[in-house]
Amino acid sequence: MATGKRMKAEDRKLLILEAAIEEYGRSGMQATSTEVIAERAGVSQPYLFRLFGTKAGLIGAAIEHHTAHLRRTFRDAAEQRDADTSPLEAMAMAYLGFMEQDTNLLRCQLHTWAAASDPAIKDVAQRTYREIWAEIAELSGATAAEVREFMAHGMLLTVVAALDLTDLYGDPLAVAKEF
Repeated sequence: MATGKRMKAEDRKLLILEAAIEEYGRSGMQATSTEVIAERAGVSQPYLFRLFGTKAGLIGAAIEHHTAHLRRTFRDAAEQRDADTSPLEAMAMAYLGFMEQDTNLLRCQLHTWAAASDPAIKDVAQRTYREIWAEIAELSGATAAEVREFMAHGMLLTVVAALDLTDLYGDPLAVAKEF
């Protein structure tokens, strides 16, 4: 980044959110250090608080950023699928690719759901999960039961991948084709 040019505020904010996702995925809400996030993003800790107000505000924004990325992944998969591929199958395959990007993305999700009883996280955790669910239902046209099954498989895959126990699941590509 040593180009001598000043970074745009939006680019800096994106770096902070990505650093927050990385650290939150690694450590969870309580153990995540805003100092480490600021250092990773190349900003001062006061700047971080100026942008997000509190640690909970930063983590909430990181969760929203992560969710937006996941929803875009699903939307792109459903819109760009082959005629022979169902929307759920396309989204399942896209989620497998999403999971391979970085295990901290998966752990970010798991920490969010695990911290959902924390008043600082509860609202954003519930809202973003509902957004994912609604997007899958809308993009796929699937029944409520099919969406539940899709979400259940996704949750199982997330846990198994985060624990690096994919051998317990079997071939996820075969499961994805069931949709």
